Amino acid sequence: MLLAIDIGNTHTVVGVYKKAVLKDHFRVASQERLTSDEAGFFITGLLQRMNIENEEIEDVVIGSVVPGLTPVFEETARKYFGCIPIIVSASIKLPVKIDINRPDEAGADRIANAVAAFTRFGGPVIVVDFGTAVNFDIVDAEGSYIGGVLLPGPKTSMIELAKRAARLFEIRIEKPDSVVGRSTAGALKSGLFYGTVGQVDFIIDKIIEETGFEKTRIIATGGLAGGIEKASRHIRLIEPTLTLEGLRLIAEYN
Repeated sequence: MLLAIDIGNTHTVVGVYKKAVLKDHFRVASQERLTSDEAGFFITGLLQRMNIENEEIEDVVIGSVVPGLTPVFEETARKYFGCIPIIVSASIKLPVKIDINRPDEAGADRIANAVAAFTRFGGPVIVVDFGTAVNFDIVDAEGSYIGGVLLPGPKTSMIELAKRAARLFEIRIEKPDSVVGRSTAGALKSGLFYGTVGQVDFIIDKIIEETGFEKTRIIATGGLAGGIEKASRHIRLIEPTLTLEGLRLIAEYN
């Protein structure tokens, strides 16, 4: 079995694959001061819930955008699973070409998304990943990752707004009942949801205009992607485990 670990700024997602089948996955808050033993106890507990012994894990792949946590989980892989993990970066073998000015700057999550989207749907394809940031990752018809767009995610924007405005507060991000909010919470919910949808649709318009892509597949993923397809002009398909699938494919490729 393969253990796939996606370490993000806000969440860490752990998935277990038996060949190409995702048996289960879990999403937890990322902790900057986590130790390798704490990570090991946590993952072992998740595996026990699936009736999987540590010895059944044959390979580990790690995609991390938190440099301080990468060696922690690398040590966990060695100590608890007896594996030298595959660490995803632009310098390892990949089924897509990283065709940007500084390939070393490409985040592991963005590489994994590009790999999964192109392998599954072909190109051109645009992945919109809703997390701490909203990432747009673009792969052309030939399988070259040509770059993307980054902007603050809706939750990041909400937290910062609540910090700076004394009478505003954090709310759940979801599609509101109406665009016009009849309370402060309603107005915030509408602004965050439709503001994000408006930004995303406009940026996709500009990407297609600039690249000249035709019949472009547009895939959404990430912890905050749910519900976006209800309002977006472009997004129709949500793949919640796209990043994990990319990690699996990269592990298989290596």
